[in-house]
Amino acid sequence: MSSQDEIILAQEQSVLRKDSSGKKIDGTLILTDRRLLFVEANKEENLTGEIGNRSATLRYAEVEDLNELPMGTYNLSIPLGSLISVSGSEGIFHTPELKVTWKEDSVTKSAEFTEDIIGGRKKDLKDWAKVIQSLKSGKITIQKLPNAPPSIETLEGKILHVLGDMQEKGTFEIEEEVETEFKLDLDIDQIEEACEKLASLGLVDKDPDSSGDVFYRKRSPLGEDDLSS
Repeated sequence: MSSQDEIILAQEQSVLRKDSSGKKIDGTLILTDRRLLFVEANKEENLTGEIGNRSATLRYAEVEDLNELPMGTYNLSIPLGSLISVSGSEGIFHTPELKVTWKEDSVTKSAEFTEDIIGGRKKDLKDWAKVIQSLKSGKITIQKLPNAPPSIETLEGKILHVLGDMQEKGTFEIEEEVETEFKLDLDIDQIEEACEKLASLGLVDKDPDSSGDVFYRKRSPLGEDDLSS
């Protein structure tokens, strides 16, 4: 998912970026330990019945490698050191948003991002501002995982790879993504066993649901400042 020396800290899949003309562009917002990225959408998923029993379409960018980002006219790559200001807000009449200004070639630029599909998490896009400010000032220390990640040749390594987008996923979703990406035919018991092993190693966080389902998420290098919770 990322290069060896750049770490993905947070990812918001369904984001609208408003350009200077007012045009809204679907895409994915990614925060790493070095920069803030917006990648124009190149994928679409129907979420009918999954968002409060309403139909919704998730438009997002599929990013496999930070060194090989998908092409997009409206893509942005903003080094944290170039940021002038960053603020987050949310209101009764508007969804969570993040506004940033930065310097690029001595020119001050700005961008505004809003969540397209909201709900289901304790933290949202407005919470990114404080974390970005703390990263820029050095107040946040990136935490190392307690154990070395398993090889991509193992099932555990493949699962950790598909969890690299920092999103919480159930075992059936993990199974589907691993099978699709690595062209495998797996049993759900294999997935559950491998996920439990990753949790015991402290590489993923386990979140049992009231329905009895269990969800897993790659442990965030942000620690208690985790934005994916």
